[in-house]
Amino acid sequence: MRQWPVKLLLVHPKAEFLKGDRIIIASDCSLLIDKEITEKFGETPVLIGCPMLEDPRRTYEKIKLLMETGEFGEVEVYTMEVPCCQALHMMVEREKGDKDVRRFIVRVTGEVEEYRGVVDERMIEAERRAHRGF
Repeated sequence: MRQWPVKLLLVHPKAEFLKGDRIIIASDCSLLIDKEITEKFGETPVLIGCPMLEDPRRTYEKIKLLMETGEFGEVEVYTMEVPCCQALHMMVEREKGDKDVRRFIVRVTGEVEEYRGVVDERMIEAERRAHRGF
């Protein structure tokens, strides 16, 4: 990550560093799994947030504002495989307008794969393990 702030809720949608081809919106945890994930972004602006621990209404409103007024053409969304993270995908998809969106899941193992819009059994199992079966 090459810019500050990185927290989605702190970024002004017209910030100079957001003007360009693409931005990355990622869940907080997804960037901590493997340093290679963030290294591959290079100079691309990265915004992070957590749909579970931060106010989802504020997060949605910020994403909506970014999509409506942002001066970029593409958004890549990276989230963990746990179901609670999927809200970021839904928020961006709902408000994407004319922007291209690419969506990815970061598995607990560090694997990154395209997100197909479905919570699969591996995601549910990761959630169970994370919360010790509760």
